[in-house]
Amino acid sequence: MHRSRSDATNNKKHGQSGPVPPVKDRYRIIVMGAARVGKTCIINRFLYERFVAKHKATVENLHQGEYFVNDATITLDILDTTGTYAFPAMRKLSIAKGDAFLLIYSLEDAESFVEVKELRQQIVDSKLANDPSKRIPPIVIVGNKLDLLKDNRCSKESLQNLVSTEWMHGYIEASAKEDININAIFKELLCQAKVQLLSSPAIVRKRWQSLPASAMKNKKASVDICQVS
Repeated sequence: MHRSRSDATNNKKHGQSGPVPPVKDRYRIIVMGAARVGKTCIINRFLYERFVAKHKATVENLHQGEYFVNDATITLDILDTTGTYAFPAMRKLSIAKGDAFLLIYSLEDAESFVEVKELRQQIVDSKLANDPSKRIPPIVIVGNKLDLLKDNRCSKESLQNLVSTEWMHGYIEASAKEDININAIFKELLCQAKVQLLSSPAIVRKRWQSLPASAMKNKKASVDICQVS
């Protein structure tokens, strides 16, 4: 598999192909990206099966939920972050505390992918700075607004090659508005994190609440998640 020299070196030095860390029972997922790319819409569609077209700027909002699997519980904390540069200290803290990352860009805005590149580098630098033996954390790059796809978008093939082959992260194109590939985003992230969940036909139940209490609470739904061996 071809990898860029810098990432291949990092992956080798920092254990990307080494032993997988033990499976945890709690994961903090950080959702990041430029403003207006649909970060909150993706979270709302996944957790609450709803889409709100009106844009409202997010500073920071934490969602908490539980997956119940074979009498075991896996808790997910999903942090919806701001899309502006006004809070660099908050962004740095979010990265430091994150276990896995969703980096969102808009398929109709090439500049938003530039932001993804910068965020991805910040994550890698932060996670590997103090401990060279660490693995790069699970990262999935998401191209949102698939429903608005136009011919002048960034080439899917070139982006997918960069993300999957050179960076060795997950890559998914989705639409929060039309509910396209939303479950697949979180499925891919959890598979990267080696979370041992049951796939269909078993049902994985989840119980969600948003902090602060302004969002829906204790809503239950089902979702199919892959089995990771």
